[in-house]
Amino acid sequence: MNDTGNATTPDLPHRRQVLCGLLGALIAPGALVAGCADAGSEKAAAGPAVGELAKLAEVPEGGGMLVSGPNGSTLLLLRPSADTVKGVDARCTHQGPLVDPPRDGRIVCPMHGSVFDATDGTVLRGPARRPLKEVPVRVEDGKVFLA
Repeated sequence: MNDTGNATTPDLPHRRQVLCGLLGALIAPGALVAGCADAGSEKAAAGPAVGELAKLAEVPEGGGMLVSGPNGSTLLLLRPSADTVKGVDARCTHQGPLVDPPRDGRIVCPMHGSVFDATDGTVLRGPARRPLKEVPVRVEDGKVFLA
C-alpha cells in the first residue's frame, strides 16, 4: 500500500515501451523504431550487434550448410567457390518447409521435390516457381556475417 491507501503495483513497462517493442519486432527486426529509444540512450541508437553465422572453413566449397539466422530463422549459406559465399532463406518458396543442404550442386525441398541451384538458389524444377530469397552476407576475417 502506498501512503494514499491504494495498492502499489510492480514496475511494469510503459505502454509506449511495449508498443514500440512489438512494432520493432514486426516491422523492422533489429532496427530502432523512431521515437522508441529512451532520450539520451546512445546504446539503443546503435542497435544490436550482428553475430557470426559460421566460420568460412565450416561452409563446404561447392556446397553449403544450414545455420541459425536472426529472429529464429534458418539460413542456407552457399559456397559456390573458395572466395564466394551467398546466403538464402532456407524456406522453400513453394510452401515454406526447410530445404535440405546442397548435394551434387542441387538443393532439394523434401516436401514436394522442388529443386534449386546450389550456386544461387534459382529454381531448376518445381513446383516452386520463385528462387530462394537472397539474404545478404559478408565474409570478414574468415567468418560469415549478415551484411
